[in-house]
Amino acid sequence: MTLKKTFVWGWGLGSIGLAVVHNTLNVLLMAYLIRVVGIEPALAGTIVLATKLVDVLTDMPVGWLSDRTHSRFGRRRPFMLAAALITPAAAYLLFTAGPGGQTQAIISLLLLSAVGYTLFNVPYLSMPAEMTKSPDVRTHMVGIRSSAIALGTLFGISAAPIIVGQLGGGAAGYNSLALIMAGAIFVAFFGSFTSLNGAPDHAAGDPPSALLQQLRSIIKGRSYQMLLAIKILHLLGLAVGAGSLLFFFTGALKYDATMLGLYGMVTTLTWTIVMPLWTWLANRIGKRKGYMLATALYTIVTLTWLLAEPQEPFAQLYGRAFMFGILSGGMLLMGNGMLQDIMDDDFRKNGERRNGVFAASYSLTEKITSGLAAQILGFILAYTGYQRGAEEQSPDAISGLYFSVGFVPAICMGASLLFIYYYTLSEEDLRS
Repeated sequence: MTLKKTFVWGWGLGSIGLAVVHNTLNVLLMAYLIRVVGIEPALAGTIVLATKLVDVLTDMPVGWLSDRTHSRFGRRRPFMLAAALITPAAAYLLFTAGPGGQTQAIISLLLLSAVGYTLFNVPYLSMPAEMTKSPDVRTHMVGIRSSAIALGTLFGISAAPIIVGQLGGGAAGYNSLALIMAGAIFVAFFGSFTSLNGAPDHAAGDPPSALLQQLRSIIKGRSYQMLLAIKILHLLGLAVGAGSLLFFFTGALKYDATMLGLYGMVTTLTWTIVMPLWTWLANRIGKRKGYMLATALYTIVTLTWLLAEPQEPFAQLYGRAFMFGILSGGMLLMGNGMLQDIMDDDFRKNGERRNGVFAASYSLTEKITSGLAAQILGFILAYTGYQRGAEEQSPDAISGLYFSVGFVPAICMGASLLFIYYYTLSEEDLRS
């Protein structure tokens, strides 16, 4: 069974906007709050975590509502349209707050950004398992999405630091970033909303009326339990590592933000190029084995940060970026493909369409884990004596940067291998 290219590529387009939001905030938010707005590291981490925890109040209701919504735009698309208006505005206002920005205003804008992200991401993640019953077509869709995420990530970890760095790393750089970021999010979100007009919605069942009943039911599934555990560990490691990069490049490696941008460019371009290979591999050996392979190698490469030295040769720095690009694409494809398979398997067994609740709990896990990572990074920086605005950092602060960029992500990735091993749902189960 095939889908029109308009639907496949239009669905993938939305991930560019999601990745722009997610990765720009992961890479630059803590540095912005500490260096530009002037918030102390531990407090900055607390603010980010607190605003993520508020998503407990929004993600699940949005998922439940999108499962039950009936409109001329369908079930999912009205929420995506609202997000296309809210999220760009929040991003623009956040990065133009500038020095001395009111903490209350920062918190409000982070909350607004989180709500906009939820309104798009939760309904959006629910759609592939409804658009096609074929696990192979869904793998193809997730492959397109992974390439789109790579483009959004290219903005967040490459273009955004370059923009900020080229304009001196201060408020002026973030002001320019705010405008470009808002435009990119709007184009991706609204373009996806428009492209998915008339997309198929197969076998849409009526979900139970009780939200908690649905949540208890899906959490009992062993495959979903394993996937959530993997997701938590991966996101915790990736978010702590990504949030550390700007501090690490400038403080430990003695490079500027532009070098981080070039590093990010190599990573994401490689990621985009290798996605067809990972799609082929997923269909040949299965997502579980592919996930195991990508994660194990990613763990090893992450540990090489502990050997990095100031002004290390470009061949080492960009060789690491190249490997991260290859392996990040594989992990992303396998994990997102597993989520769609789990949604489809649940519908086949129970006859109820609960994709919104699945997507909401998955998205909520992502946000809370990202917030926790910011808090962990804030504590590491504070505990090791990182001094905002200082040209040189103490040996303890530099050690803390190595710990956060190399050791923490490697431990999380390594631990996740146990849960990947015990994930049992296979593609053959869904082809029968």
